[in-house]
Amino acid sequence: ALCRHLGRISGAVSEALEYGCLHKDDLAEINAYTPNLSAAWMFQKAMSVRPGQDVDPKFVNRLLATNFYLMDGMGLDTIKPFLQDVIRLDGLAGSLSRAFIADPAFMPQIISHVGIPTLVEWMGHVGMIGWYTFLHNLSPLFKSYADSLKDDRARFQLHRKMEAWKFGSGSDYVLPSQEK
Repeated sequence: ALCRHLGRISGAVSEALEYGCLHKDDLAEINAYTPNLSAAWMFQKAMSVRPGQDVDPKFVNRLLATNFYLMDGMGLDTIKPFLQDVIRLDGLAGSLSRAFIADPAFMPQIISHVGIPTLVEWMGHVGMIGWYTFLHNLSPLFKSYADSLKDDRARFQLHRKMEAWKFGSGSDYVLPSQEK
């Protein structure tokens, strides 16, 4: 999962050196907020049990079985990115909506297990995946502008923003249906 970031990181470091963007604020842009990675922790939280927490012993198996069955039925464009830790809005929305329809009685158990504050925080990250997807789709318009900037630091920062939109929305991932 980390290998998909190597080209982005090495390119960003090279650009930072070339443009002299070595201040901590500039370098922080290389690993900026990516909502899909922030949303991924919810899946781990749903599958973990806190000490002293009373959980149905079949809870995790039911959660995994339902979601993998539904994602498998949705095809490789849904399940393959998920298995490689790439959370995309299309796959996430499709699998969640199908899970709610397939097993609506399980949803209150999931909410109770993870907690409402955690769920609300996660929904914020999911909303940001949508926003980043939208911004990434506008990136071709930003790229020509960014490349024309005379200020090296501004160019560097806008390039990092566009990378964050691309990677933070999962749009860097080439879906099986798009492979040539």
